[in-house]
Amino acid sequence: MVPNQNKLRVIKTVAEKNLVSIMNDTKWRELQDAVINNLLFPPPYQAKYLLEDILHPEEFESDVWYWGDWKEGIEPFYHVEWIRVRPKYLKHRGRLVSPELIDITDDFIKLLKELSIPYQLDDDTYYIYGYISDTSILTL
Repeated sequence: MVPNQNKLRVIKTVAEKNLVSIMNDTKWRELQDAVINNLLFPPPYQAKYLLEDILHPEEFESDVWYWGDWKEGIEPFYHVEWIRVRPKYLKHRGRLVSPELIDITDDFIKLLKELSIPYQLDDDTYYIYGYISDTSILTL
């Protein structure tokens, strides 16, 4: 069996950057399943992967009109440095009417607490770390 080269590169990067693993595959899967099955919609997120410098999506500074791809978009979990979740979106209501802001922040926070997933609140977005160097910034 040939080991997964990406996973080996991730392990090396984690060691080089002195990062601590916060989430494992089980915790990521629990979060993924809970978001898909328990929330009104899968909230949009921005992802930072350990082996890439580009954020996905690159722009994520204001509310967006789309949902997050929680089914396939985050995997492989071992590759995720962090995701930045915005638990709201702008629902289109027509060309002449402003979009409606749909906000599930309270439900999202409740879900994180029920699953004991640490997070960092920054403005109106929630960072969930796969790996981090300073755990003192996290809320549980």
